[in-house]
Amino acid sequence: MRLADVERFVGMPYDADAFDCADLVAKVQLELFGRHVSMPSRRPRGVRGSGQLGELSRPYAKHREGPPEDGDLVLMFDHGQRNPGHAGVFFFLAHEQWVLHSNESNGCAVLHRLRDLQGFGLRVEGIYEWV
Repeated sequence: MRLADVERFVGMPYDADAFDCADLVAKVQLELFGRHVSMPSRRPRGVRGSGQLGELSRPYAKHREGPPEDGDLVLMFDHGQRNPGHAGVFFFLAHEQWVLHSNESNGCAVLHRLRDLQGFGLRVEGIYEWV
């Protein structure tokens, strides 16, 4: 994947009621990979719905056994949650592993090195390939 393809998503505003991390994942999957990921229209959104992301992703993705690939789903624990409540998209860019994600604390979509996520209060639960 080219950095220019991913950078166009960086800075997209986070809005708990209209465009949360799950919406970003769905948008990236559709626009970069042609995958249609639909979330229930009445799902809880933002922080309220974050605890359901792991369960909502099950029909779409399974745990990746080998090395991650561009576009894989990254589920994370956010600030001491018990269930994965934050989602992002994996990319291998400039010889590094990156995660594109959006949350309330960032206020917009950002790229973080996978290895640096813990410093931002996020712990990776797993990397999943799309089915």
